[in-house]
Amino acid sequence: MAEFDLHIKGGTVVDGTRVPRFRADLWIKDGKIAQVGGRSPGFAKKTIDADGMVVAPGFVDLHTHYDAQIRWDPYCTISGWHGVTSVVLGNCGFGFVPVKPDFRERSMLTMTRTEAIPYESMKVGMPWDWETIPQYMDSLDRSPKGVNAIQYLPTSSLLVYVMGLEAAKSRPATDAERTEMRRLLAEGMDAGLGGFSIQRLGKDSTQADFDGSPMVTDTMTDEDILNLASVLRARDEGFIQITQATGKIKDDLNFLERLAAEANRPILHNAIAPARHDPKVHQRSLAWLKRCREKGLPIFGQTATLRTGFAFTLEHWNLYDASPAWREVTTGTNAEKIYKMKNPALREAIKREHDEANKKLEVIQKGVGGPIRHLIVSWVDNKPELEKYEGKSVGQIASEEKKHEIDVMLDLSIAGELKVEFLGPNRGFNAEFYAEMINDSPYTIPGVSDGGAHTKFFTGGAYTTDFLGWLVRDEQRITLEEAHYRLSARPSRSVPRSRKPAACAGSAESR
Repeated sequence: MAEFDLHIKGGTVVDGTRVPRFRADLWIKDGKIAQVGGRSPGFAKKTIDADGMVVAPGFVDLHTHYDAQIRWDPYCTISGWHGVTSVVLGNCGFGFVPVKPDFRERSMLTMTRTEAIPYESMKVGMPWDWETIPQYMDSLDRSPKGVNAIQYLPTSSLLVYVMGLEAAKSRPATDAERTEMRRLLAEGMDAGLGGFSIQRLGKDSTQADFDGSPMVTDTMTDEDILNLASVLRARDEGFIQITQATGKIKDDLNFLERLAAEANRPILHNAIAPARHDPKVHQRSLAWLKRCREKGLPIFGQTATLRTGFAFTLEHWNLYDASPAWREVTTGTNAEKIYKMKNPALREAIKREHDEANKKLEVIQKGVGGPIRHLIVSWVDNKPELEKYEGKSVGQIASEEKKHEIDVMLDLSIAGELKVEFLGPNRGFNAEFYAEMINDSPYTIPGVSDGGAHTKFFTGGAYTTDFLGWLVRDEQRITLEEAHYRLSARPSRSVPRSRKPAACAGSAESR
């Protein structure tokens, strides 16, 4: 009889294919499933009793920023704690490849703001034993991993590598530069890349660069993006992730359709998110997605299905960057930030944007903790003179002290040396709308975890557990079989592999 590494005994199998759950044993050998059900094919070195438990494939997290963390944390905490066995790196056009040696420091500084990844962790934890894409992929292969890793080409890094930072932020690429970018992307695909990624949020980007200017891809021209799409079309492989602005919704969606037609490869659109009360918000996106598929355009919508709150200080805060005034006062050293927060002209600029209810800023605030007046003062860094504010909302303090809510937030932050913490209260989530985004379209994927990013503000890597616990078990709006299909099989089929496998550790089939 054959010898196996592991025997999982008596579990309820939900295999991710939508087949109704069934009770069966599994046998695993060399990191892969050797047999599901039937008679015992042999003996195993180890047996796990799974009676009363669900045995299912590992989850595929398509939107993470573990590009640095995976170098010192092989399980990509906390995603690896919540059943994620495959992560996709290099989202939004951000990452560390290709990068010239003299740009390493600047690339890390970029990530300290745009994705709020701690600088000291990157400085200590990243080996920097690469410059080119093939060298990076080899380095990622060598790095110990407890999860599978699929790598996008981060387009921002590519443009800077070819054009230089200043040029990449100020003009379109030349014909010669576009030729070189196509060559590098093709070289990267040969080395195992899964495709490329872009964040395109305009000059007032929600996620700005270290100096407060837009990220390189935020102002990238259509032609430069389509230039890269032509590589995937010619090779008939790879996929594209894009975080697109929603200010001119029709123009933005038209470009996504044009990009899908040019690449003729899967496009992962980030993101479809519901409102709390208006169903038209997500239903419009689902209707557009359906029209795209009817046209033969291979676009998938990743849905924001995670219930999460924000807790933040203005010491590291960047998610009001769509506001030029907020971006100005939250850029620089702590001393520079405090100096600017005291500046009456800058305060008036923030109030002006705030009081005019600028639609973009209002949407941003709702998405990252809610309107400022509802934020709760949750911690004052053990300063006795500020403890009277703990537990109160900014709006309540403003009413009591007859101050503008912007003054309340800035004054408290200054008094606490930028360490006063504000908490976005739980104002409810609409389970019906969240379930509709999954049940009403075959082309949606739960997630947008942002795992590894913004960890000072929120923790999105637990989206899989929340999805199963809330929408499947508690609300019973999505079946367990459908949930595992959307968390495992659907995302894995949306990211077709390159000819040479991307860097990985084992097989997600055995997880």
